Amino acid sequence: MAQKVRAAVLLELNKLELQEFDKPEIRPEDGLLWVEQAGVCASDPGWYKGKLPVGGLPIILGHEILGRIAEIGSEASRKWGVKAGDRVVVEGSTHCDHCYYCVHGQYHLCENRVSYGSTVPTTVKPALWGAYAEYMYLAPGSLVHQISDQVPAEGGVLVGAVLANAIRWVSEFGRVRPGDAVVVQGVGPQGLSAVIAARECGAGCVIATGLARDRERLALAREFGAQHTIDVEHQDVAGEVAAITGRGADMVIDLTGSPSAVATALDLVRKQGRIVQAGVTGSRTLTPLYLDKIIFKEVSVSGVFAHTWDSVEAAVRLVESRRYPVEKMVTHHFPLDEAEHAIHCVAREVPGVEPIKAVLTPNGVGRD
Repeated sequence: MAQKVRAAVLLELNKLELQEFDKPEIRPEDGLLWVEQAGVCASDPGWYKGKLPVGGLPIILGHEILGRIAEIGSEASRKWGVKAGDRVVVEGSTHCDHCYYCVHGQYHLCENRVSYGSTVPTTVKPALWGAYAEYMYLAPGSLVHQISDQVPAEGGVLVGAVLANAIRWVSEFGRVRPGDAVVVQGVGPQGLSAVIAARECGAGCVIATGLARDRERLALAREFGAQHTIDVEHQDVAGEVAAITGRGADMVIDLTGSPSAVATALDLVRKQGRIVQAGVTGSRTLTPLYLDKIIFKEVSVSGVFAHTWDSVEAAVRLVESRRYPVEKMVTHHFPLDEAEHAIHCVAREVPGVEPIKAVLTPNGVGRD
Protein backbone atom coordinates (compact mmCIF):
# COMPACT_ATOMS: atom_id res chain seq x y z
CA MET A 1 0.00 0.00 0.00
CA ALA A 2 1.27 3.45 -0.92
CA GLN A 3 2.34 5.72 1.93
CA LYS A 4 -0.19 8.49 2.54
CA VAL A 5 0.69 12.21 2.71
CA ARG A 6 -1.52 14.74 4.47
CA ALA A 7 -2.17 18.13 2.89
CA ALA A 8 -4.46 21.10 3.55
CA VAL A 9 -6.53 21.52 0.38
CA LEU A 10 -8.57 24.49 -0.79
CA LEU A 11 -11.61 22.58 -2.04
CA GLU A 12 -13.67 25.59 -3.01
CA LEU A 13 -13.62 29.27 -2.17
CA ASN A 14 -13.52 29.85 1.60
CA LYS A 15 -13.26 26.12 2.36
CA LEU A 16 -9.99 24.42 3.23
CA GLU A 17 -9.87 20.79 4.37
CA LEU A 18 -7.25 18.20 5.34
CA GLN A 19 -6.92 15.34 2.83
CA GLU A 20 -4.61 12.41 2.12
CA PHE A 21 -2.72 11.64 -1.10
CA ASP A 22 -0.43 8.87 -2.24
CA LYS A 23 3.25 9.59 -1.79
CA PRO A 24 4.56 9.91 -5.38
CA GLU A 25 7.23 7.79 -7.03
CA ILE A 26 10.21 9.92 -7.94
CA ARG A 27 11.72 9.82 -11.42
CA PRO A 28 15.27 10.79 -12.46
CA GLU A 29 14.42 14.46 -13.13
CA ASP A 30 12.25 15.32 -10.12
CA GLY A 31 12.22 15.10 -6.32
CA LEU A 32 10.23 15.07 -3.11
CA LEU A 33 10.54 17.58 -0.28
CA TRP A 34 9.83 16.95 3.41
CA VAL A 35 8.29 20.30 4.40
CA GLU A 36 9.83 21.86 7.51
CA GLN A 37 7.93 25.13 7.38
CA ALA A 38 5.61 26.84 4.92
CA GLY A 39 5.03 30.56 5.11
CA VAL A 40 1.44 31.79 5.11
CA CYS A 41 1.81 34.63 2.61
CA ALA A 42 -0.42 37.70 2.66
CA SER A 43 -1.56 36.63 -0.81
CA ASP A 44 -2.87 33.28 0.48
CA PRO A 45 -6.09 34.84 1.85
CA GLY A 46 -6.60 36.32 -1.63
CA TRP A 47 -6.54 32.86 -3.23
CA TYR A 48 -8.66 31.47 -0.39
CA LYS A 49 -11.36 34.09 -0.98
CA GLY A 50 -11.15 34.11 -4.78
CA LYS A 51 -9.72 37.63 -5.03
CA LEU A 52 -6.67 36.22 -6.78
CA PRO A 53 -6.95 33.60 -9.56
CA VAL A 54 -5.79 30.01 -9.07
CA GLY A 55 -5.13 27.42 -11.74
CA GLY A 56 -8.11 25.34 -10.67
CA LEU A 57 -9.68 23.76 -7.62
CA PRO A 58 -9.06 21.82 -5.47
CA ILE A 59 -5.54 23.12 -4.86
CA ILE A 60 -2.86 22.95 -2.17
CA LEU A 61 -1.64 26.42 -1.21
CA GLY A 62 1.88 27.30 -0.10
CA HIS A 63 4.73 28.94 -2.05
CA GLU A 64 7.11 29.99 0.76
CA ILE A 65 9.01 26.78 1.22
CA LEU A 66 11.67 25.38 3.55
CA GLY A 67 12.38 21.68 3.93
CA ARG A 68 14.67 18.72 3.39
CA ILE A 69 15.15 16.63 0.31
CA ALA A 70 13.34 13.39 1.06
CA GLU A 71 13.95 11.73 -2.29
CA ILE A 72 15.61 12.93 -5.46
CA GLY A 73 16.23 11.55 -8.92
CA SER A 74 19.76 11.24 -10.27
CA GLU A 75 19.32 13.89 -12.95
CA ALA A 76 17.66 16.33 -10.55
CA SER A 77 20.43 15.79 -8.01
CA ARG A 78 23.02 16.64 -10.67
CA LYS A 79 21.18 19.75 -11.87
CA TRP A 80 20.22 21.12 -8.47
CA GLY A 81 23.46 20.21 -6.69
CA VAL A 82 21.70 18.63 -3.72
CA LYS A 83 21.16 15.14 -2.31
CA ALA A 84 18.69 13.41 -0.03
CA GLY A 85 18.81 14.88 3.46
CA ASP A 86 19.96 18.35 2.41
CA ARG A 87 18.10 21.30 3.88
CA VAL A 88 16.86 23.61 1.15
CA VAL A 89 14.85 26.66 0.25
CA VAL A 90 12.67 26.06 -2.81
CA GLU A 91 11.67 28.97 -5.02
CA GLY A 92 7.96 29.33 -5.56
CA SER A 93 7.94 28.72 -9.31
CA THR A 94 9.56 26.44 -11.86
CA HIS A 95 11.02 27.60 -15.19
CA CYS A 96 11.17 26.09 -18.66
CA ASP A 97 14.67 27.17 -19.80
CA HIS A 98 13.56 27.81 -23.41
CA CYS A 99 11.04 30.69 -23.54
CA TYR A 100 12.13 34.25 -24.42
CA TYR A 101 12.52 35.32 -20.79
CA CYS A 102 14.37 32.21 -19.66
CA VAL A 103 16.95 32.40 -22.44
CA HIS A 104 17.46 36.09 -21.65
CA GLY A 105 18.20 35.35 -17.99
CA GLN A 106 14.83 36.45 -16.61
CA TYR A 107 13.41 33.09 -15.54
CA HIS A 108 11.16 34.70 -12.92
CA LEU A 109 9.04 35.93 -15.85
CA CYS A 110 9.00 32.51 -17.56
CA GLU A 111 6.06 32.17 -19.94
CA ASN A 112 5.62 28.51 -18.99
CA ARG A 113 6.31 28.69 -15.27
CA VAL A 114 4.44 26.54 -12.80
CA SER A 115 3.85 28.25 -9.46
CA TYR A 116 3.63 26.10 -6.37
CA GLY A 117 0.54 26.80 -4.32
CA SER A 118 -1.45 28.63 -6.98
CA THR A 119 -1.41 27.25 -10.52
CA VAL A 120 -1.73 23.44 -10.41
CA PRO A 121 -4.77 21.68 -8.89
CA THR A 122 -4.58 18.35 -7.10
CA THR A 123 -6.24 16.69 -10.09
CA VAL A 124 -2.85 16.90 -11.85
CA LYS A 125 -0.63 14.08 -10.64
CA PRO A 126 1.11 13.73 -8.29
CA ALA A 127 -1.24 16.28 -6.62
CA LEU A 128 1.29 17.66 -4.09
CA TRP A 129 1.88 21.03 -5.82
CA GLY A 130 1.97 23.21 -2.71
CA ALA A 131 3.73 23.47 0.64
CA TYR A 132 0.65 23.20 2.86
CA ALA A 133 1.50 19.52 3.06
CA GLU A 134 3.79 17.07 4.83
CA TYR A 135 5.60 16.44 1.53
CA MET A 136 5.73 18.54 -1.63
CA TYR A 137 6.53 17.37 -5.14
CA LEU A 138 9.58 19.00 -6.77
CA ALA A 139 8.93 19.20 -10.48
CA PRO A 140 11.58 19.42 -13.21
CA GLY A 141 12.61 23.05 -13.57
CA SER A 142 12.44 23.71 -9.84
CA LEU A 143 14.99 26.08 -8.29
CA VAL A 144 16.55 24.76 -5.10
CA HIS A 145 19.03 26.48 -2.75
CA GLN A 146 20.89 24.69 0.01
CA ILE A 147 20.84 26.42 3.41
CA SER A 148 22.73 25.78 6.64
CA ASP A 149 21.27 23.55 9.33
CA GLN A 150 22.29 26.26 11.84
CA VAL A 151 19.77 28.79 10.52
CA PRO A 152 16.53 28.92 12.55
CA ALA A 153 13.65 27.57 10.48
CA GLU A 154 11.88 30.89 10.98
CA GLY A 155 14.75 32.60 9.18
CA GLY A 156 15.06 30.01 6.43
CA VAL A 157 11.38 30.11 5.49
CA LEU A 158 11.68 33.87 4.85
CA VAL A 159 14.47 33.52 2.30
CA GLY A 160 12.77 32.64 -0.97
CA ALA A 161 9.68 34.83 -1.24
CA VAL A 162 10.35 37.55 1.35
CA LEU A 163 13.98 38.52 1.90
CA ALA A 164 15.07 37.70 -1.65
CA ASN A 165 12.30 39.86 -3.08
CA ALA A 166 13.26 42.85 -0.94
CA ILE A 167 16.97 42.50 -1.74
CA ARG A 168 16.28 42.57 -5.48
CA TRP A 169 13.68 45.32 -5.37
CA VAL A 170 15.73 47.68 -3.19
CA SER A 171 19.14 47.13 -4.78
CA GLU A 172 18.32 46.49 -8.44
CA PHE A 173 15.29 48.72 -8.97
CA GLY A 174 15.65 51.14 -6.06
CA ARG A 175 19.36 51.55 -6.84
CA VAL A 176 19.99 52.50 -3.23
CA ARG A 177 23.47 53.88 -2.69
CA PRO A 178 25.46 54.64 0.46
CA GLY A 179 24.01 57.66 2.22
CA ASP A 180 20.60 57.56 0.48
CA ALA A 181 17.38 58.40 2.28
CA VAL A 182 14.86 55.57 1.88
CA VAL A 183 11.17 55.42 2.79
CA VAL A 184 9.61 51.99 3.24
CA GLN A 185 5.81 52.16 3.10
CA GLY A 186 4.33 49.20 4.96
CA VAL A 187 5.90 47.10 7.72
CA GLY A 188 4.72 43.61 6.97
CA PRO A 189 7.40 40.95 6.36
CA GLN A 190 8.24 42.42 2.93
CA GLY A 191 8.52 45.93 4.34
CA LEU A 192 10.65 44.80 7.27
CA SER A 193 12.87 42.94 4.81
CA ALA A 194 13.13 46.11 2.71
CA VAL A 195 14.42 47.94 5.79
CA ILE A 196 17.16 45.32 6.10
CA ALA A 197 17.92 45.44 2.38
CA ALA A 198 18.23 49.23 2.46
CA ARG A 199 20.63 49.06 5.38
CA GLU A 200 22.68 46.42 3.59
CA CYS A 201 22.92 48.78 0.58
CA GLY A 202 24.34 51.46 2.86
CA ALA A 203 21.33 53.74 3.14
CA GLY A 204 22.10 56.63 5.46
CA CYS A 205 18.52 57.14 6.57
CA VAL A 206 15.69 54.59 6.55
CA ILE A 207 12.16 55.70 7.38
CA ALA A 208 9.42 53.08 7.85
CA THR A 209 5.73 53.96 7.79
CA GLY A 210 2.76 52.02 9.10
CA LEU A 211 -0.65 52.19 10.74
CA ALA A 212 -1.43 52.80 14.39
CA ARG A 213 -2.01 49.08 14.95
CA ASP A 214 1.48 48.33 13.57
CA ARG A 215 3.29 49.35 16.76
CA GLU A 216 5.01 45.97 17.16
CA ARG A 217 6.02 45.96 13.50
CA LEU A 218 7.35 49.50 13.65
CA ALA A 219 9.39 48.57 16.73
CA LEU A 220 10.89 45.65 14.81
CA ALA A 221 11.66 47.99 11.90
CA ARG A 222 13.70 50.10 14.30
CA GLU A 223 15.49 46.98 15.54
CA PHE A 224 16.34 46.09 11.94
CA GLY A 225 17.86 49.52 11.32
CA ALA A 226 15.16 52.09 10.56
CA GLN A 227 16.16 55.36 12.20
CA HIS A 228 12.65 56.80 11.99
CA THR A 229 9.14 55.33 12.04
CA ILE A 230 5.93 57.18 11.20
CA ASP A 231 2.33 56.41 12.12
CA VAL A 232 0.52 57.56 8.97
CA GLU A 233 -2.82 57.75 10.79
CA HIS A 234 -1.66 60.26 13.38
CA GLN A 235 1.29 62.01 11.75
CA ASP A 236 1.75 64.08 8.61
CA VAL A 237 3.89 61.60 6.69
CA ALA A 238 4.90 64.02 3.91
CA GLY A 239 5.78 66.71 6.43
CA GLU A 240 7.76 64.28 8.58
CA VAL A 241 9.74 62.91 5.62
CA ALA A 242 10.49 66.43 4.37
CA ALA A 243 11.68 67.49 7.83
CA ILE A 244 13.91 64.42 8.21
CA THR A 245 15.43 64.41 4.72
CA GLY A 246 15.37 68.09 3.77
CA ARG A 247 14.30 67.44 0.17
CA GLY A 248 12.42 64.15 0.11
CA ALA A 249 13.49 60.52 -0.14
CA ASP A 250 15.96 59.31 -2.74
CA MET A 251 13.91 56.12 -2.98
CA VAL A 252 10.42 55.14 -1.84
CA ILE A 253 9.28 51.53 -1.93
CA ASP A 254 5.58 50.82 -1.43
CA LEU A 255 4.64 47.46 0.04
CA THR A 256 1.24 48.32 1.47
CA GLY A 257 -1.15 47.27 -1.29
CA SER A 258 -3.05 50.49 -0.54
CA PRO A 259 -3.99 52.68 -3.53
CA SER A 260 -3.71 55.80 -1.36
CA ALA A 261 -0.14 54.86 -0.39
CA VAL A 262 0.79 54.57 -4.07
CA ALA A 263 -0.32 58.16 -4.56
CA THR A 264 1.46 59.27 -1.37
CA ALA A 265 4.79 57.94 -2.66
CA LEU A 266 4.83 60.77 -5.22
CA ASP A 267 4.72 63.29 -2.37
CA LEU A 268 7.53 61.62 -0.45
CA VAL A 269 10.11 61.17 -3.21
CA ARG A 270 12.55 63.93 -4.13
CA LYS A 271 13.04 65.33 -7.61
CA GLN A 272 14.75 62.70 -9.80
CA GLY A 273 14.14 60.11 -7.09
CA ARG A 274 12.97 56.51 -7.54
CA ILE A 275 9.69 54.85 -6.63
CA VAL A 276 9.47 51.06 -6.46
CA GLN A 277 5.93 49.71 -6.56
CA ALA A 278 5.72 46.25 -5.03
CA GLY A 279 2.43 46.27 -3.12
CA VAL A 280 -0.36 44.49 -4.99
CA THR A 281 -3.67 46.29 -4.48
CA GLY A 282 -5.81 43.41 -5.79
CA SER A 283 -8.14 46.04 -7.20
CA ARG A 284 -9.56 46.10 -10.70
CA THR A 285 -10.31 49.80 -10.40
CA LEU A 286 -7.78 52.41 -11.42
CA THR A 287 -5.59 53.93 -8.73
CA PRO A 288 -5.85 57.74 -8.96
CA LEU A 289 -2.43 59.31 -9.51
CA TYR A 290 -1.39 62.87 -10.21
CA LEU A 291 0.77 61.84 -13.14
CA ASP A 292 2.10 65.36 -13.73
CA LYS A 293 4.14 64.95 -10.53
CA ILE A 294 6.10 62.17 -12.21
CA ILE A 295 6.89 64.54 -15.06
CA PHE A 296 7.64 67.69 -13.07
CA LYS A 297 9.77 65.84 -10.51
CA GLU A 298 11.40 63.58 -13.15
CA VAL A 299 10.64 60.56 -11.00
CA SER A 300 11.45 56.99 -12.07
CA VAL A 301 8.69 54.50 -11.22
CA SER A 302 9.32 50.75 -11.39
CA GLY A 303 6.95 47.87 -10.94
CA VAL A 304 8.62 44.79 -9.46
CA PHE A 305 7.77 41.11 -9.32
CA ALA A 306 9.49 38.26 -7.51
CA HIS A 307 13.16 37.45 -7.10
CA THR A 308 16.08 36.02 -9.06
CA TRP A 309 18.65 33.33 -8.36
CA ASP A 310 21.20 35.93 -7.26
CA SER A 311 18.84 37.62 -4.81
CA VAL A 312 17.85 34.28 -3.25
CA GLU A 313 21.52 33.35 -2.84
CA ALA A 314 22.15 36.78 -1.27
CA ALA A 315 19.23 36.17 1.10
CA VAL A 316 20.65 32.77 2.08
CA ARG A 317 24.01 34.38 2.88
CA LEU A 318 22.27 37.12 4.85
CA VAL A 319 20.33 34.76 7.14
CA GLU A 320 23.36 32.51 7.54
CA SER A 321 25.40 35.53 8.68
CA ARG A 322 22.93 36.11 11.58
CA ARG A 323 23.50 39.88 11.28
CA TYR A 324 19.77 40.45 11.76
CA PRO A 325 17.36 38.46 13.95
CA VAL A 326 15.03 37.97 10.98
CA GLU A 327 13.36 35.04 12.72
CA LYS A 328 11.62 37.58 14.99
CA MET A 329 9.27 38.30 12.09
CA VAL A 330 7.68 34.88 12.59
CA THR A 331 5.31 35.41 15.49
CA HIS A 332 2.81 32.57 14.98
CA HIS A 333 3.14 28.83 14.24
CA PHE A 334 0.23 26.63 13.21
CA PRO A 335 0.00 22.86 12.64
CA LEU A 336 -1.28 21.64 9.29
CA ASP A 337 -4.81 21.01 10.51
CA GLU A 338 -5.10 24.69 11.51
CA ALA A 339 -4.18 26.03 8.07
CA GLU A 340 -7.59 27.61 7.54
CA HIS A 341 -7.38 29.37 10.91
CA ALA A 342 -3.89 30.58 9.99
CA ILE A 343 -5.25 32.18 6.82
CA HIS A 344 -7.92 34.03 8.80
CA CYS A 345 -5.26 35.21 11.25
CA VAL A 346 -3.03 36.52 8.46
CA ALA A 347 -6.05 38.32 6.99
CA ARG A 348 -6.43 39.98 10.43
CA GLU A 349 -9.91 38.52 10.84
CA VAL A 350 -9.34 36.92 14.25
CA PRO A 351 -9.81 39.38 17.13
CA GLY A 352 -6.72 39.81 19.23
CA VAL A 353 -4.43 37.95 16.79
CA GLU A 354 -2.06 40.16 14.78
CA PRO A 355 0.72 38.03 13.25
CA ILE A 356 3.69 39.74 11.73
CA LYS A 357 4.43 36.48 9.95
CA ALA A 358 2.65 33.15 10.36
CA VAL A 359 3.99 29.74 9.31
CA LEU A 360 2.66 26.21 9.06
CA THR A 361 4.64 23.31 10.52
CA PRO A 362 3.20 20.38 8.53
CA ASN A 363 5.37 17.77 10.21
CA GLY A 364 4.92 19.09 13.73
CA VAL A 365 8.30 20.82 14.09
CA GLY A 366 8.49 24.11 15.93
CA ARG A 367 4.88 24.43 17.03
CA ASP A 368 3.96 27.03 19.63
